Parts: sequence; C-alpha cells; structure tokens
Amino acid sequence: MSDRWAPPPYRVPEGPGTGEYARAHRRFTEDALDDPGLRERLRTGAPLPAGYGIGLDERVVEWPWIAAHAAGGPALDSGSTLNHAHVLDRVLDRLAPLHVATLRPEGHAFTEHGVSYVYADLRDLPLRDARFATVVCASTLEHVGMDNSLYGGPADRAPDPDAEVARAISELHRVTAPGGVALVTVPFGRAEDFGWFRQIDGPTLERWIAASGASGSEVEVFAYGPDGWQRTDPAAAAGARYHDHRAAGGPAPDGAAAARAVACVRLVWEF
Repeated sequence: MSDRWAPPPYRVPEGPGTGEYARAHRRFTEDALDDPGLRERLRTGAPLPAGYGIGLDERVVEWPWIAAHAAGGPALDSGSTLNHAHVLDRVLDRLAPLHVATLRPEGHAFTEHGVSYVYADLRDLPLRDARFATVVCASTLEHVGMDNSLYGGPADRAPDPDAEVARAISELHRVTAPGGVALVTVPFGRAEDFGWFRQIDGPTLERWIAASGASGSEVEVFAYGPDGWQRTDPAAAAGARYHDHRAAGGPAPDGAAAARAVACVRLVWEF
C-alpha cells in the first residue's frame, strides 16, 4: 500500500470520455479491488494511501467501499453501477447471487457471470420483500425524480424530487432482509442542480436518512484534493463543488474528474 497508488503509472492527462482515462481507471480499479489491505482500511476507518486516485472519479472510492462493507448475498445492485466485467470479476465472491435493477437494457449483460437483470424504476421494484442481504445503490439516488432521458427514462422532472427519493429509499428498505445492509453513495458537498442529477448537501442527506426509518446508519465522507481521495468529515466537505466534465470539456485544473466529495452511507433495518 505504498506509493503505487500515486501517479505514475496512474497519471491521467486526459479526462473522462477518453480511451486513456478509461484504461487508467480500469487498471486502478482492478488493483484497488484486488487489494485486501485497502478493504481493511475502508472497513476500519484508516486513512487511504497517499495519492489515492489522483485524476480519477469517485468510483475508485465507491466500488472498494462497497466491497469492504458488503454483508454477502443474495445482493441487489439498484442502479447498475457494478455492471462492468472488471468490477463483477472482483465483487461476486461477496455479492452472489447478484441481481441488477436498471431502467433499460444496457450495452452489456453479464449473465455468464450468474448475474440476473430486471428492468424497472427504483421507486417500484418488482421484487419480493426482504429478499437481499446486501442492497447497493451507488451514485443513483441523485438521479431519481430528475431528467432521466440520458438513461432511457422520462425527461420530465418530478415536482418534488425529494419525495421521489423517499419512495426509492422505501423500496430499498422493503427488499432488504432484516439485519441486511443497504450501501448508498451520493455526490456530496454544496447543493447543486445539474438537471439530470443533483449534488447532495449535508442537510438533505440527513433528511433522507431520517426518512428511511433505518434502525442504524453510518455516514463516511471522502473528498478529492491534492493528495487524491481521502477521508474527511461532512462539515469539511460541505463546500465541495461538482466538476461537470461534459460541460467543461475535460478535467478540472485540480484533476477532479467529477465529484469532489462522496458520501458513503450504510443503512440497516432490523425488522
């Protein structure tokens, strides 16, 4: 866990959407998910390695964090964030059998990995109650009630996106087995509205957690800075701004590829 996490070889001079970025992101992700020492750091609250994930987006935190905190299978990926071959190869030992719920069929379906797919809205999951020991909802709730045309859904925004998020969280609760865990991540910092998603601030996240009815919850916040991705606290990350690389046409001067902070939330319902 030494300086191999800092660039090089993970320097990313070109931002998201380029082949160079995709290759660097994949190599980094594979190393991170293969490293039991990193999972231990994420389980125990230890600092991340110096230079961790410089120039890379929040997935390099979210995916290992999910792997570290999964309660086992059967598991649901509500939002299809795990649906990449190099990720599935490294998490299915902890999240099998895995079911993916997403709005529309995607470019790849990994049925040969034993993954099953259901195409549905997270606010109305066609799944039975208390089915899953682990429910994953990574970088998804911020899109609920927003313009979902990018994902094959409706373009019209809901009048009250928070009410729609509450419906989605209620469904996550319904399908989580008693004593199971829901692992939720959202871009965190200053409240910002990009039309197709929102960045979530501290008060909004607190309201969502309170409305979930969870018997237990834990929030961990990671922020991007000169030393890559590191643990921080919600107050310190409250002013973080999202870097919209689509609008900007590339990475930010500080190397941020997307979110500059991400909140990772464990929700447990005992009954």
